[in-house]
Amino acid sequence: MKLIENFYCIQSVNFESDVEGISSIKTELIRPSIKILDVEYSEKKIYSKRLVSKLSTASDEYFTLDELLFLSKTYGFEIEENVYSKGDYHSVLKIHKLYDIPGDITLIELDGNEYLMIGFRRWQFDFQPRGAGEDMLGEDITYIFGIWECPLLTDEIVAKIKNER
Repeated sequence: MKLIENFYCIQSVNFESDVEGISSIKTELIRPSIKILDVEYSEKKIYSKRLVSKLSTASDEYFTLDELLFLSKTYGFEIEENVYSKGDYHSVLKIHKLYDIPGDITLIELDGNEYLMIGFRRWQFDFQPRGAGEDMLGEDITYIFGIWECPLLTDEIVAKIKNER
């Protein structure tokens, strides 16, 4: 497992102009499109899952608490219990009050190589007048927590990330 600290990124700013360049992990980016440096690929598959555990749901849709604890310990993010639903846990990022939804874990397959990215999303401002088209895209700021090459994952976790639900 190797941490990738720098990557090429195109940030989409207000549908008008893109900002391109080298970015690094532990950075907030505006609607980023990320390309891993020095990796040429022709085939790319992306799978993503919210970093949550639900006690009441025994399915492949959510991680178990043990799986979420394993991911938290391995990749260094925090988790906490849901205040509204005891027994349910989710990932948290406490660097800004607007990070109020769990993070996402993304498995990227590039020509036989695997990469793992963990990111958290938020709105840019407390009160942000937005158009319906922009709201449809979701949160505009993404904090790239980390990107790893050859990630350490169990088969069960990989299966859950790849689950389409």
